[in-house]
Amino acid sequence: MLAWVCRADLVYIIDLAFCECQYSGGKLLSLKENMKIKISSAITLVSSVAFALPSQGGETASAKSAKGGIEIVLPVAACSTHEIQPLFSRYAQTVKSWTLRAGYRDFRDVELQEADSFDGTTLDFEIIVPLSERLQVRFYYPYSTDGDARHLNSGDDLDIDGDGGVLDFPSLIVDYQFRQASLVGEYNLAAYVGVGNVREYLVATNKTTGDIDRYSHRGSVFLFGMKADKQLNDCWTFVGNVGGRFYWDSDDIHPNSDSDQFFLFDLSTAWIYAPVNAWIYPAIEAVYQGDISDYNSLQIVPQVIIPMGSHVDLNAGVSVGLLNDGPSTEARVQLNVRF
Repeated sequence: MLAWVCRADLVYIIDLAFCECQYSGGKLLSLKENMKIKISSAITLVSSVAFALPSQGGETASAKSAKGGIEIVLPVAACSTHEIQPLFSRYAQTVKSWTLRAGYRDFRDVELQEADSFDGTTLDFEIIVPLSERLQVRFYYPYSTDGDARHLNSGDDLDIDGDGGVLDFPSLIVDYQFRQASLVGEYNLAAYVGVGNVREYLVATNKTTGDIDRYSHRGSVFLFGMKADKQLNDCWTFVGNVGGRFYWDSDDIHPNSDSDQFFLFDLSTAWIYAPVNAWIYPAIEAVYQGDISDYNSLQIVPQVIIPMGSHVDLNAGVSVGLLNDGPSTEARVQLNVRF
């Protein structure tokens, strides 16, 4: 077994029988160049094992001879311990304390059942309550939407506003983490299930005729899926969600159909880079929502996460739609507060 470590202009070569030291700068390291220094098998074995053992972010793997002649150090990048939350994907790891997420969305070109080219904004919040080490409850509430759209049949301009969301309903979701990672490189895994129901509705006012219609004034949704997260090498973290939502008794919200019952997949992945003591963490997400056949929205979301102390983070990003459905662009800002 060989282990190599470069330090300045010295190259140490360690095997199970001897240690050879070479000097690459042209000077003699000792009385004789390339002198072989015998060391005991026990010392070499300790050195070899030290290289084989993994180290956590921020730690240092090292091995040193009993006589102090040789020291081998493997520095490992220190990683942040912040609970860093991307804009869309949710960790499988349960939160450690009550958490509030408040969001602002500015979207373009959203389709509804009776309107398209919907440009507007939505305000929402989510409260997460840990019930145990593996169990938590999430309460999500979209409480304001405002924007302009075009009526599909008449082509008239519409003003749409109200105390609710579009495809997102007030929802109560339970997360159960059934696998906990004990080392870097292992996965956290969780499952979630929830239900949502329309509490308020959106008012669509025809700017030409003055006619008023109500959008999304009723409906329910069933939510379910799986979540995973994993600490990767060099302070990268992977977060992935796979799930779906089934709507029934909905009103005027299906983008490409007149049906009040429909199903959409929810798929997302996120990669976050978070070294220790950084003032900003870059991240990127890929988000898919659709039924594969009639409606397909795929967004790429570059973003930054700014820690503001140990309990507050601010996220900001702009998504770009790659397919014909869903928003063409959407700017998001999210404030995360841990109590």
